Amino acid sequence: MKFLFFILIVFSSIASGVDKYGYLTPEDQKYYKNDNLEGNNQRERIDSLVIEINKLHGQISSLKSEVQQLKSEIDKMKKEK
Repeated sequence: MKFLFFILIVFSSIASGVDKYGYLTPEDQKYYKNDNLEGNNQRERIDSLVIEINKLHGQISSLKSEVQQLKSEIDKMKKEK
């Protein structure tokens, strides 16, 4: 009986995760040019994520430089006071 219960849990967990991992859903597929079974969609998703991550890194570094400039201006104003 325990084995049957275990088998039911395993198959239900596998069945619930089939659509979540590895395949694009129909609403995601419109953003990528190939079919979800051709294999290039994963690379396209990774490429688009890398581009976004690089943009964010650039924005973070520019914000850090702006913060440094503001800190130096604040220090200069404090010294003038």
